[in-house]
Amino acid sequence: MLFSYELTSSRTLSRSLAAGISLLSLLAPQLQAQVVLKAQPVEAVEDEAKKAKPAAPEKQDLNASWATQKEARAMTLSVPAPRGQIVDRHGIPFAQNRAANYLALVMPYMESASDAQVTAFARSTIDKANQVLGKTWSLSDEKVLLHYKHRRWLPLVFSVEEGLNVEITPDMEEKLKPLLGSTLVLQPAYLRHYPQGATACHIIGYTGKTRPLPTGPIVDGDPVFEEMEGREGIESAFDSDLKGQAGIVNVLFSPDGKRLSEDVRRAPSPGRNVVLSIDYNFQKYAENALKKHTTGGAMVIMDVTNGDILAMASNPGFDLNEFVPGIRQKRYDELTKDPHLPLYPRSFRGEYPPASTFKIVTALGALDSGKVDAKTQFDCPNAMEIGNRVFKNWNKEGEGSMNVVSAIKRSCNTWFYRAALESGADFITNMALRLGFGERTGIPLKAEGEGFVPTNSYLLQHRGHKMLPGDLANIAIGQGMVLATPLQVCQCMAGLGDGKRIPQPRLVLQIQDLGDRVVQAYEPKDRRRIDLNPDQRQTVISGMVAVVNGGGGTGHAAAIKQAEIAGKTGTAQWRINKDQNLAWFTGFLPAGKPMFAFAVVYEGEPGEDISGGKKAAPIVHEVFTNIFEKAPADDPMLLAMKEVPKATLVQEETTEKAVAVQTARPAQAAPPPPEKKGIGGFFKRLFGR
Repeated sequence: MLFSYELTSSRTLSRSLAAGISLLSLLAPQLQAQVVLKAQPVEAVEDEAKKAKPAAPEKQDLNASWATQKEARAMTLSVPAPRGQIVDRHGIPFAQNRAANYLALVMPYMESASDAQVTAFARSTIDKANQVLGKTWSLSDEKVLLHYKHRRWLPLVFSVEEGLNVEITPDMEEKLKPLLGSTLVLQPAYLRHYPQGATACHIIGYTGKTRPLPTGPIVDGDPVFEEMEGREGIESAFDSDLKGQAGIVNVLFSPDGKRLSEDVRRAPSPGRNVVLSIDYNFQKYAENALKKHTTGGAMVIMDVTNGDILAMASNPGFDLNEFVPGIRQKRYDELTKDPHLPLYPRSFRGEYPPASTFKIVTALGALDSGKVDAKTQFDCPNAMEIGNRVFKNWNKEGEGSMNVVSAIKRSCNTWFYRAALESGADFITNMALRLGFGERTGIPLKAEGEGFVPTNSYLLQHRGHKMLPGDLANIAIGQGMVLATPLQVCQCMAGLGDGKRIPQPRLVLQIQDLGDRVVQAYEPKDRRRIDLNPDQRQTVISGMVAVVNGGGGTGHAAAIKQAEIAGKTGTAQWRINKDQNLAWFTGFLPAGKPMFAFAVVYEGEPGEDISGGKKAAPIVHEVFTNIFEKAPADDPMLLAMKEVPKATLVQEETTEKAVAVQTARPAQAAPPPPEKKGIGGFFKRLFGR
């Protein structure tokens, strides 16, 4: 099997039109919503696809005596397909389709009519609708005449405001019933629908018009309504899979605009489904905590075992449905000018100084150099002079001599300055590159942040010298030139949690067609081998456990009762000119056998006094408490935690008490009951008169 789990049944994606559908009968059969998301063996896909391949529809010749009628028309039109669905790993929908109606004008043939008569007819018809609905919709004379000359056989939508089509609601339709007929019709179209609103908005993305509807003479292949394409997020990255295949229909009209015959040459085939690695519960818990605790921030959660991104949240966000069918300019301007940048995907595009979370990299690099070991003691004063600058510790009081475990627990800046200078720049920066910093993770979303790790070779090329001691001191504590995204920091923790390799971050599990067949599977894979020294890795983890659980640790606020967390706090200077700082908390759990890696960044407001322990750690506590406590009592994750053996003691440091580290490995939280939604009656009035 592709996966050891089964995707929960919850499919609300439209199937293609049934064979034999006719536009003459107003395409009455409904699009069904019956798909079941279930992982399948890859080897079965090809055979099943061959069996399921539909026979080509029998072509029919349109039969009508139209050749001698000057104003008759035979047209070959394109019927856009509904887009595929985007769902979470359990089948919970993030993006679906629904049908909408717009109010449209159909122009009859008026022999020898003047331009004034044509435009007067259009205004009169539209005014009747406006009086019923209390609207002021209109069409320019130029647009009316252009349509009458070239495309009068097709409906012309006029329920438009600020350049966007306005949907006719059921109440409005009821009021319009006496007017609907041969010249005033409801024109159906597909609309994207995002049932979770703003949840995962930066991941899902949104759609926009592929192109405006044609206005000139009708040519073969013209669409009957506007086609949509992905503009951001998964909607854009997997547009070719999601968009489906348009249908083709031949339609014959008499001179007076009456539809005489139609032949569906190819039914629209809805697009494929994209199944994400995201867990809806995890994503929602992360977003809720960020909204509660931050005005700007992000959180990423990954599965250490396979690289699955279970949550990738950015705050603030926006409601994706505001972009359907398009976003009004005033609202778009509000979003783009908002100083808190709601359109900005901080979790994977935001590049921040990683602050003291980078001390984990420095510790591993220093240990790897051989010039520092678990017993190496450095003094931790409140400041030290390097070159012609004084570099300070966060604690204004000196803390005496300590080893690497104590230094991680207390996040002592001056200890890490010494460790980095003793080891040399190459060991620190090489470890950073080894753990995935300074390069994109490769998730299929455009404009992912790359981050930056300054190296000796870079500085030689761009500045003419190797790294100076002051530069190295800054880098050692995650400041200066070094930058990272929350996703990169989480990826680093997944690598440390495993110890042997960094898993390739995986955002999409598979793509399925409408027959439940997996047409593309993205199997878990290693991004690279890192093969950390087991003893050195355990020394660093001991320090991270002490951060959350040891006396004087900086991350006590992250602790949860269900599992031991290994973590690291961080506080960084960020926008210095605005007096804004960052707070971080990152790590993994359970500490003894990691499954979940995480990273949280908190953007401080101007002048706000923040720290990783005070601002970011509580977010981790809230999210993972929700994950455990809101799962059903019989959930495998909770059962696994109950079966945890007696704690294994891991030495915290040479001079202090030991810290208990649990070794249980939890499973995932169960999803909420799946939603079931569908599309019905879409083609009922596609060419209605």
